[in-house]
Amino acid sequence: MQAIVFANRNGNELAPLNQHYCPALLPVANKALVEYTLEDLAAAGITDVKMVISHEAQKIESQIGNGEQWGLTLDYFLSKPEEQVDSVLSRMNIDKTVQALVVRGDILRSPCLARFIEFSRLMPSKFVHAKMDQRNPAMMMLPAGWKHNQLLNWPLETTDVDHNNSVAQVIHGECFYIDSLAAYVKASDYVINSQDFCVKGRAINTKNPQQNLVVEAQCQLPDLSETQAFGAIGEFTKVSNKAQLAQGIVVGEYCFIEDSQIQDSIILPNTYVGPQLSVENKIISQDLIIDPQTNSWSKVEDQNLIAKSTQETSNYNGVFQRAILLMLYVLLSPLLLSLFLGSLILKPRKPIVSETVINNNKQPVKAHKFNISNPSFALLPQVWLVVKGDLQLFGASTQYQSKQDGSTTYGVYGPVQLNFNKDTPIEEVQMVEMEFEHSKKPMYLINMLQHQFDKTNTTVEIKS
Repeated sequence: MQAIVFANRNGNELAPLNQHYCPALLPVANKALVEYTLEDLAAAGITDVKMVISHEAQKIESQIGNGEQWGLTLDYFLSKPEEQVDSVLSRMNIDKTVQALVVRGDILRSPCLARFIEFSRLMPSKFVHAKMDQRNPAMMMLPAGWKHNQLLNWPLETTDVDHNNSVAQVIHGECFYIDSLAAYVKASDYVINSQDFCVKGRAINTKNPQQNLVVEAQCQLPDLSETQAFGAIGEFTKVSNKAQLAQGIVVGEYCFIEDSQIQDSIILPNTYVGPQLSVENKIISQDLIIDPQTNSWSKVEDQNLIAKSTQETSNYNGVFQRAILLMLYVLLSPLLLSLFLGSLILKPRKPIVSETVINNNKQPVKAHKFNISNPSFALLPQVWLVVKGDLQLFGASTQYQSKQDGSTTYGVYGPVQLNFNKDTPIEEVQMVEMEFEHSKKPMYLINMLQHQFDKTNTTVEIKS
């Protein structure tokens, strides 16, 4: 049996954490949220999984991979952000007579899928409406659930199903929608205190015999045997010998905590916490310090207090690549001159079109293009921005910057730049941009241009 896992929330309700994570990858006790659902699927004996993703699709696929670590065969399906379940399933062309499990993977629920599947198989013709902790745990079985797809749309509905051909199943456990910062903290606290979930690492000795402090590999920690600390500490994390950890704490991977006091707080991965800080009931993510109780936050500019603990990844436009592009740009000088003259003849009053765009370093720059109809040639002057490191050669269109998320990388050439105009619906633009980001970009463009060429060169048959 196949499982379809929806992980396409945009996470706006979790601001400002959505600057660093989409809901599916949000760490809960040092494990991506969607991993809890994948573990539950594996425990239920399901091996074939299709995951519906949208926001930060490339990051999800890169981190989750092909599912091998859970014994799953995992494929991905792109959707619009928070696209309705019925719309996605209709595009999947699923056989409506085949049994399949549909479940949201961007919420947290106690492990229960094996029980739900077993109960549903006892009455395959009836829709089983599950309830957990008086909430909708966002799971259903097909084909009986085809008329009830709206129950898995985000935000989730919690209303009862009034249908003659349905049956309710009350499942014991806890269900967290993680639709606010406070809900996120509550879910994290539940995981580190519950026996329902397996937290990665090994338990170390503390003065708290009732609650474990679980530590992953390659950590450098002070002696915590005399503390009451419990929770989880991620791999490759270093905590100063003079730091004080108390009560429930979660510290992510690759963190560095100096001589500070951390109590009942979450320190998310890749975060540096400077000396002489007192952190209580807070979430810290790189340069953000968040108070989930008041739903307030601030960005800290002083890197001696809190900051990102790892170096930025190397930019796609490396020095070598940019040098090659510079030589190419010089070789193209005769072509550029010819195109300019052609544009000057066609549009003598405005041969060059200029606009201000935001580059990949979040700085405004001037972008120029020839005022001609062919976009491939019109955009050639912008290759200079690639040489300078402002844009990528292939990437998202700068025309839709106000509608993209902050992690988007912009480029000179892409399917939107070459194929769309300003009247194209933004939903179509978003779908194509996500598909392009997820692909091997040069080959994607070659296939697209070849397809266009084939359409415009149809053969004409003459009958005698």
